[in-house]
Amino acid sequence: MDKRVQAIADKASMEFGLDHYHLGRYSFYTKRNGTDYELNMEWFPNDTEAPIEEDINPDGTVSIDYNIQQDRFQSVIFTRGTTFSTVRPFTKKTIEEAAAWLERQTGLVYEQDFFAEQASDNGFQFTSRVDGIRLSPSFQLNVEFDDDGKLLVFSAYGDAPDLKLVEKQEFKLTLEEIEPTVKKHLTLVNIPSEAEEKFVPVYAIDEVYVTADGKRCIPFLSDERMAKVDHLMEWDEPLRGSIERQFINFAEDVTADEAFHNDRQDNYELTNEQIVACIALVHDALRMEYPDDSGKWRLKELRIAHSYIEAFCYTNKAENTLFRPKLALIIDRETMKVINMIDNEAMFDVFNSFTPAPEPRIDHETAFEKMVPYITLDPVYVYDAELKKYILCGLLDSELAIDAVTGEVVELRDL
Repeated sequence: MDKRVQAIADKASMEFGLDHYHLGRYSFYTKRNGTDYELNMEWFPNDTEAPIEEDINPDGTVSIDYNIQQDRFQSVIFTRGTTFSTVRPFTKKTIEEAAAWLERQTGLVYEQDFFAEQASDNGFQFTSRVDGIRLSPSFQLNVEFDDDGKLLVFSAYGDAPDLKLVEKQEFKLTLEEIEPTVKKHLTLVNIPSEAEEKFVPVYAIDEVYVTADGKRCIPFLSDERMAKVDHLMEWDEPLRGSIERQFINFAEDVTADEAFHNDRQDNYELTNEQIVACIALVHDALRMEYPDDSGKWRLKELRIAHSYIEAFCYTNKAENTLFRPKLALIIDRETMKVINMIDNEAMFDVFNSFTPAPEPRIDHETAFEKMVPYITLDPVYVYDAELKKYILCGLLDSELAIDAVTGEVVELRDL
């Protein structure tokens, strides 16, 4: 075994009390952000008979992910809530005890880098906040343990924010100040009701972050790896041929030498030349695969996914449906060729038997007046990819909606 892997395995065995386990399998893979490598280790109970089939692990198997670049454990999962560990780090089962354990695992500081969010009898959830205000993208730590205080689950989602990048300010923005923006994001949408097998037209708030000065909006699901594009795909004639589809491995297994290479650079920003090239590639791919769809699709986003570039197209026609037809094209970054294409057509097949939504009887202005008391604007520090820092925003949202036929206030979760 590679001595670098052995060192991490020894560290895991000591940290998580794996005296009654043996390391059965391990592999390296690239994280989707394209900047870090992780070592995945599967530890099997010593009384387990070999060989172990892939994806069929005995109770008590431990799956451990270790982030090599950050030099820390990313996740630990004992399968089916069974553990043969020899250590009990959570005997007191208190938030303080769990926080101290997480400080040791992550190198972060409790009530500075992460704060208690939720508690249960056998676990805690922690998130990042600044002066009580949450951040986006979020950072979350979870720990779960059994009745004896033995670890069952540890997971870290996202990256701890660099607090030096947070531009602190007081939140004063009100709904009244941004009324035109609020109205714009109250949209008519047809939501599928599985219980009644029909589409229900409602006016609902399209979640969005509004900057503290009220002048700009940041998408709710923003991604710093995402390059915004707005290009309508049109052509006069189709293109003969087809995409030579290849298997896509986003986990992207790598060798130990690649994984432990310390000179890896951030590479999730697309150049203007790459964006132009991707537009041309998507255009030609659609001409081949969807020859009759000129003017139907609009390329909206490009995103780096380590060795690939993902291109997302949506139908150009405005549709009042919760789900819009979508195409995802996968481009190989090295060869700059489209190597796969995926659509969400199967999702729409589920709704083929649903009764279409009736025509709305409530106009937008009436719906807005009814919705105003139920709209929230909560402060959130959002990472702005343009400014390269966290700025204060208000999250425009509501858990309620207005039925576009009856005018009644309805719970979105009930639909």
